[in-house]
Amino acid sequence: MITPRERVLNRIADHLVGLGGPLRVAVDGITASGKTTLARELTALVAARGRSAAHLSMDGFHHPRAVRHRLGRDSAEGYYQDAYDFAAFSRLVLEPLGPDGDRRYRERIIDLRSDTPLDEAPVEAPDDLVLVVDGSFLQRDLEWDQVVFVDTPFSVAFERGTRRDTEPLGGLEKAEKAFDQRYHAASRRYLAEVGPASRATVVVGNADVDQPVLHRIGGPADAVVNLFSYGTLQSEPVQVSHFGRTLVGKSDVLPGHRQDWVTITDPAVVAVSGTDRHPIVRRAGATDSVAGTVLEVTTAELAAADIYEVDDYRRSLVRLGSGLDAWVYLRA
Repeated sequence: MITPRERVLNRIADHLVGLGGPLRVAVDGITASGKTTLARELTALVAARGRSAAHLSMDGFHHPRAVRHRLGRDSAEGYYQDAYDFAAFSRLVLEPLGPDGDRRYRERIIDLRSDTPLDEAPVEAPDDLVLVVDGSFLQRDLEWDQVVFVDTPFSVAFERGTRRDTEPLGGLEKAEKAFDQRYHAASRRYLAEVGPASRATVVVGNADVDQPVLHRIGGPADAVVNLFSYGTLQSEPVQVSHFGRTLVGKSDVLPGHRQDWVTITDPAVVAVSGTDRHPIVRRAGATDSVAGTVLEVTTAELAAADIYEVDDYRRSLVRLGSGLDAWVYLRA
């Protein structure tokens, strides 16, 4: 049986796979929020869907120790301003994978443990690459295609981080001092100055790693996206029950697809929709089409729709008969 964490990460992977490539994806958040673990899991799920995927850590793009500690080992200002070589990262990774790039990017420029600069050969990216990068402060002057913000309370991240770094930082007391004075002090500044959660295209609550919460997906906090429905989400009672309001929508068609039926076994979905027999759409011939409604939803509502739909469905980006681009749930 799929776990709650797998369900949330599967929905994010579906979202990324539905977009063009190469795709530059940041996994952002405060120190010890769970970024690296989530980034690795997400990379594996994207690859499992047949899309090229790779994971990078910003650990490979630190400044040398002499630079990042020049204001003192415990300095929050030093961590915020000097930890990462963002200029090199943009030049060697983000720009090559951008619209006018040559697809040749570097995986790292330093071995963090030995503090040794590296001059490794670049990697050539396939056109469908999804590159997932985890690190801190990733929405400061960097251009991404998608940003996943891992939203974890400071108290939870402090406990995780100090436990994780007790040995490498020389004991629990030193680890607590480092997180209090350096890492989380800098993270608080980042949240205040940049507002990364509201700018991110995906927000995941990660206070409980076994029960993450998909808060938003598909764009920043103020974005509105198109969702094509051919089933129960067209129903006003279902909309009110699930979103708390009646959605704005208009009739449209999905060309090149055909409707079938699926039996739903999730009792919560059956209770909301009033039936266990739901329509489901699959790709078909050029003369086939499916009628429905294109709905305007917020990114929080798109996340709610992702959780509402059972695992028989996978969200994809399509072009409707009207010419609008919209998300739709197809047969997985």
